[in-house]
Amino acid sequence: MFWGKVRVSVYSNREEELHPGVVATIKRSPAKLAEDSIRILSSKPDHEISLELENVVKLAEEFSYAHEFYNQEGVTQLLDIIKRTPIFESMNCSILALSLQALCLVMEYMGTELWTKILDNNAIKKLTEIIKSREAREKVLGVHDNKIRTNTMSSTLTRNSSIRDFDLQHKDKLGATDSEPPMAQYALAAIDSVVRFTDAGFDIISSLIKPADIIIFITDTNIECAQYALALINALFGKQENKQQFYHDLLEWNVRVNIEKVIRTVRPEHMDISHHISEFQHLLLGLHKDAALKPVNAEDEEQMAMLERVKIQALSEQNGSEWSGLGFTSESGDTVEERAADFQACPPGLLALQCINHFVQKHYDRHREMVLDQLSREKDRQCPFIRSAVAVTGLLYKQLRIQRDYIGVEIDFLPIVFSQDNIFFELFSITVQLFNTTWHEMFAKISDFNKVVDVVKEQLNMVFKGEKKINNTEDFKGALKIVPFSKIQEQRLKSLEKDSLPIIQLRKKLKPELQALVNRQRLTILEAGEVFNCPKSNKRNRTLFCRLSSNHKTLHYGYDIVTNDNTCPPIDELPDKMNIHDIEGIILWRDMKNKNRPRGWDSPLGFSLEYNQSTAMDTQTKTLDFISQTVEVFSYWTDGISVLQKKDACNETAQQHLSMLLEMEIKIRQLDILDIEGLHLPEHPPSIPPIPDNFNFHYNFN
Repeated sequence: MFWGKVRVSVYSNREEELHPGVVATIKRSPAKLAEDSIRILSSKPDHEISLELENVVKLAEEFSYAHEFYNQEGVTQLLDIIKRTPIFESMNCSILALSLQALCLVMEYMGTELWTKILDNNAIKKLTEIIKSREAREKVLGVHDNKIRTNTMSSTLTRNSSIRDFDLQHKDKLGATDSEPPMAQYALAAIDSVVRFTDAGFDIISSLIKPADIIIFITDTNIECAQYALALINALFGKQENKQQFYHDLLEWNVRVNIEKVIRTVRPEHMDISHHISEFQHLLLGLHKDAALKPVNAEDEEQMAMLERVKIQALSEQNGSEWSGLGFTSESGDTVEERAADFQACPPGLLALQCINHFVQKHYDRHREMVLDQLSREKDRQCPFIRSAVAVTGLLYKQLRIQRDYIGVEIDFLPIVFSQDNIFFELFSITVQLFNTTWHEMFAKISDFNKVVDVVKEQLNMVFKGEKKINNTEDFKGALKIVPFSKIQEQRLKSLEKDSLPIIQLRKKLKPELQALVNRQRLTILEAGEVFNCPKSNKRNRTLFCRLSSNHKTLHYGYDIVTNDNTCPPIDELPDKMNIHDIEGIILWRDMKNKNRPRGWDSPLGFSLEYNQSTAMDTQTKTLDFISQTVEVFSYWTDGISVLQKKDACNETAQQHLSMLLEMEIKIRQLDILDIEGLHLPEHPPSIPPIPDNFNFHYNFN
């Protein structure tokens, strides 16, 4: 039997899932359906195989069928079809596309790590041939206008689960002439899994496919295919021994330009492509990590030649024989050991010297102008170029979070990183000039060096963490111009005013009341209910509806409930419930390391409730898994669960709301104080007096 809008098989051990009023349909069992499909695929001509493959794609939406299809070696039959079918005919392209789609859907249920068990060298070679074929590229790149598919990706797509989610959500939107999916995206998905899960697969694929073959699919005309292509690029990038050379090969084929075009079309709901862009950004900036963790060697002739070049180009006409004008920590800097001493701290280590070398070569005039300008000032007022360059490199290294390990579920990225090549060095070139400008705005002395570093750090924080996205270096320069030292000083004065003893005491008094208000608001949102997506480890269900009871003692939930507007149904329509006192804790997937994260927990907006049903015979701790559809829902619900556990709402959104309420309440209280002192504020603005008859005024100086 099957029931529900999503086909769900019902067996004797799942009778409890049938609720009163549910209409069930008797159909052939999944085992029989799988057997029939495999028989047709193995014995019928191409046109019948094509029709049956469409049927397999539809049936593979349900776990029971996919499981039976895999157990009866249907996957082997699909691989045989893929390996024996030529690419160059229209009918063959359709068969290949549907075979790859069916294969990916079945393997997604069975576990992507099993790709390595079913794909032999011949299958891998055929997949790479598909990717490199003209037919696959025409399909993706939209040579024919009626074949271009606009991007409507699900907000819950993840690296290996997006195939099923995309097909299920958008199959009704595709016309009959556009029902055939681009076969390249499924070939890319399969190869990505092989590369990530086996070293042997990585070696084979690296020899068969070149960066140029993949980069062509990173296109803004087909976002879902760009997602798979970028995922494969990341998988290959991450396993390279010589990452610098691999990135150089990518640059030759304009990978950065292609990603920049995709970024322009990315929307907040496109979390999966955002995740892959974030991963590529981490790999790209990580190329500087080795240099940052390596100190400069005074005996290295090449490194010392870099410093020699800095002196010659800046001081060729004035004090050319002296090193002191460059601003080393050592006043003279005469020996190589003294000069190398400024680059021993790691980070930034050798990376600081590389940044200086880039600035000197690419921005020669500005470098020379800065150094000579310092020499014209009093010795105590000179901004030390080398020291400031080392400090700026360290600030950018931390600001761009190069030092940390990649978590694996992030979706944040900086568009400016993809705006031009050598972006870290260009950011350094701009920021080191900012340091020089801020130094003079502060009328700083050598003893104020650390103060200037703190101000520049605040300026960078305001720019990178501002609401406006920084898309290129011109945006970066413009954003820095509107946060001069005077603005930092103004904010510091406001902060001092906020930190005065009376304000601190008032804030401390108001905070518990306003925190309780934020907590209540979170619980109100939980009472309204929400729809979540299920992780791919949940083979049976796709959506989870959940809401909190009005007495805040029970969470009511249910799976795959059909509603008109996809909103959470009333509590009495939610069949399952969980007592709040049974909840032992909440797990945020994004805080877990990759090696400890269970399969399917790969969404940055996922969380799980650990619970132990006190009334059940089984005392084993279980989890109820949620994938939020927006960042806002994730924030509210994780905070709400914390409130139910007698904790305060404490994530970033809650802190912003609490801070806003505190500021508003403090201003209101300050107005009340003014009123008490007799300074009454009028309800309406005063009227403007009429213009006098003449302007002959007289003042008596006596």
